[in-house]
Amino acid sequence: MKGLPLLIIVSLLFVTSSCNHKEAKKELMIDDSVKQIIFFSNHKQYEQEVSYYDAIIELKRSFPEEIKNMKIITASESKNYYNNFEIENCPAILLVYQDEVLVEIKGNVPKEQIVKPLAHALDSGR
Repeated sequence: MKGLPLLIIVSLLFVTSSCNHKEAKKELMIDDSVKQIIFFSNHKQYEQEVSYYDAIIELKRSFPEEIKNMKIITASESKNYYNNFEIENCPAILLVYQDEVLVEIKGNVPKEQIVKPLAHALDSGR
């Protein structure tokens, strides 16, 4: 009888330690009915992303809603999405619409090479 509480405690510890506390993967919710910007970022390498940040700030002036709805995928999350979008590493920015990549910019590029194609694609069909 004295060993019963000990047996219950050990059983509870065993049961709770065997529970799997996996975090549910976040689905990347992309609205196919609108042009969606997806930015792959790695805060540990922010120096390489300065031109992307500058481009995003400039684009926000003309396309505030599109920037507001931009999806940011961090380096820790990006492994789940690299294959989907054929991205090898950060930084990268994509513009997708109806399951099609309209603009794809990867690597260390100047701000103008980011702004011009994105602005042109966002502006067409407005």
